[in-house]
Amino acid sequence: MKTCLAVFAACVLNAQQRADIRVDVDLVTVTCSVTDRGGAPAKNLRPEDFILNDNGAAQTIKHFWQESDLPLTVGLVADVSGSQAGFIKNHRDAVARFLTQVVGPRDRAMLVSVAQQAWLVADLTNSADTLQDAVERIGRRDGSAGPLLGGRCKGARIRFGCGGTALWHGLYFTARQGLRPVDGRKAMIVLSDGMDTGSDRSLTDVIEAAQSADTVVYTIKYLSPIRFASPTLTILTAVKSRSLERLAHETGGHPFGNPGDKLAEVFTQIENELRNLYVLGFTPAEEARDGKFHKLEVKTVRKDLVVRTRTGYHAREKDR
Repeated sequence: MKTCLAVFAACVLNAQQRADIRVDVDLVTVTCSVTDRGGAPAKNLRPEDFILNDNGAAQTIKHFWQESDLPLTVGLVADVSGSQAGFIKNHRDAVARFLTQVVGPRDRAMLVSVAQQAWLVADLTNSADTLQDAVERIGRRDGSAGPLLGGRCKGARIRFGCGGTALWHGLYFTARQGLRPVDGRKAMIVLSDGMDTGSDRSLTDVIEAAQSADTVVYTIKYLSPIRFASPTLTILTAVKSRSLERLAHETGGHPFGNPGDKLAEVFTQIENELRNLYVLGFTPAEEARDGKFHKLEVKTVRKDLVVRTRTGYHAREKDR
């Protein structure tokens, strides 16, 4: 009986805390992945184990919880452009395996494919049948018959459209429209070589959108052999593909190279991190509500632990 009462009290306290979070519109939440030096998730940490700085100023952690029991919302984005033509089957297999291995009955997922435009292949759903049908349509003609995500990409640097790969356009609107309105644990999984050919959104826009949505981004890089066709193309591909590493690092995620036969291990690592995220909440001082970008730094008092989180956030402007 005492155990039941204790569980009930914990649930009530948790619900009250979440209600307080919704009421405090100035609250900044910071999702963190904490691991030991070997990459194993660090469990059972407490607020006093964390040090949180906002633009160098120490912050009081007002809310704290670990999201191991919360549903997961994930946006899966598959690049099906020409440079990824040889990997489309791999992308289908990867998405299907991720849905089977990581996404549970209480979780939701959305599927997006990117080439000349970004298409919403499946909106957020927990229907296994809907998601399986969507997986089969990735890279096929009927997979490009769905609604455009974020409207038509008009192109920032190319006269007609966005070239062959509107990658940043697709990732921006996956974060902005798909994940930002959702509470709880959120992640984006990107299967691509990182080659954008002229989106009307930039890599910086994507990073800011993911940070604003408090979404962790994991990237899995598939590089086409055509990159060796010329020295210029090799250099260009190497430079462009590093954007995936930047996207993952600045949102608190992790970049992976071509997984080959290690895909199950990659998804196991991602799942372990997503099931053991910590969320810290603080309320900035009045003078810090300046509408500017603030640099976040999170670490633990334990020197043997590594913390990954988004690099910053855009502060709300105080009411005038």
